[in-house]
Amino acid sequence: MAAELLVATDLDGCLLDERTYRYEAARPALGALARRRIPLVLCSSKTRAEMQPLARELGAGPFVVENGGAIVAPPGHLPRLAGRRDPEGYREVVLGTGRDALIRALVELADEAGARVRGFSSLSVDQLAGLTGLAPADAERALRREYDEPFLLEGGSEERLARAAARRGLRITRGGRFHHLLGPVDKGRALQRLIALYASEGLRFTVVALGDSPNDLSMLQAADRAILIPRPDGAVDQTLRQALPRAEKAPEPGPAGWNRAVLAVVEPVTEFG
Repeated sequence: MAAELLVATDLDGCLLDERTYRYEAARPALGALARRRIPLVLCSSKTRAEMQPLARELGAGPFVVENGGAIVAPPGHLPRLAGRRDPEGYREVVLGTGRDALIRALVELADEAGARVRGFSSLSVDQLAGLTGLAPADAERALRREYDEPFLLEGGSEERLARAAARRGLRITRGGRFHHLLGPVDKGRALQRLIALYASEGLRFTVVALGDSPNDLSMLQAADRAILIPRPDGAVDQTLRQALPRAEKAPEPGPAGWNRAVLAVVEPVTEFG
C-alpha cells in the first residue's frame, strides 16, 4: 500500500505554519513518508526561488510552483522529462503565462471591473515582509515571480474581476492572504500532468492531497483522497467544504493537523481524532 501512495500538499497554512512558516510539528509524518519512500509533492503559490531549497530540505520530489505555473523536477526524478535544465540539474516544464503579461492585464482588468488592486509588482521587499511576516530574504525570493501575479483586492467586486479575467482566458483564484491572477492553469492541472509523467515511467499512485484555501480546490479534486486543513480559527474554508462535502478534515490547523492527517494515511492504525 505504502509504495503506491503519493502525497501532494499545499504549504502555507498546511505543512507550514501560517504565521511562522515552520514545520517542526509535521516532522513525525515527514519521517514516516521518508521511511516508506512515499513521494511528497509540494504544490504552492510560492516561487521556485522559495520552493527549491525547501523541497531539498524536506526531501520532496518534483514540485509545482506559482499555482500551477510550472513543474520543477530535482536531479534523479523523472529522468525522461523534457524541459529546461539548469546548471544544478533541475528541469522545469512551463505551463503558465509569463508574469509581465499578467502585470499588464491586472491593470486593465481592474480598470474594466472598477476594482482597486495592489499587485506584488508594486511592493518593495520591506512592504511585502511587513504584510506577510516573512524575513526580508524570504520576501525577496517571494517577489521573484514568473507565472503568477498575486494582488490585494482593496476595493470592488471579486466576481466582476474574475469575469473580466475569464474573458481574456485568464483566471483569478484566492489563497490564504492574496488573490492571484494566472493564465489557464491551476494546481490540479499541474498535478495531473505530473501524475501522467510518472505513469509514462510505469509508476502509478493513489494520490492523497491536503489543502486549506480555494486555490487548492483543483488539486484536491484531482486527488483520490482529499483532506482539508482547517484555518487557524478551526473552521474549514467554506469554498472547499461546499465543493468537497465528503472530504476528510484534519483535526487541527497547520502542520500539527497535517502531521496527524498524514500519519493516519500512511499508518492506518493512527486515527485523526
